[in-house]
Amino acid sequence: MVVDDMLVLTNRFKEINESKSTEHIKSARLANLMTDMEQIYRIPMFRDEDYNAKNPHVMQLYWAVSEARAL
Repeated sequence: MVVDDMLVLTNRFKEINESKSTEHIKSARLANLMTDMEQIYRIPMFRDEDYNAKNPHVMQLYWAVSEARAL
């Protein structure tokens, strides 16, 4: 995991959450962020406890993004 990547992704998440965009646009941007994370960090499609344990910071952000989409 590259710290710079996580910082960029975290800042992107923060910017999306603070934007004045409609909920539809925010949801689409959050979905794109999740897709980017899946590709960068090769996040498994299905829950993988071994992967989650080895990548807690990645998964913490990923789940936060996922939860923000559900709101």
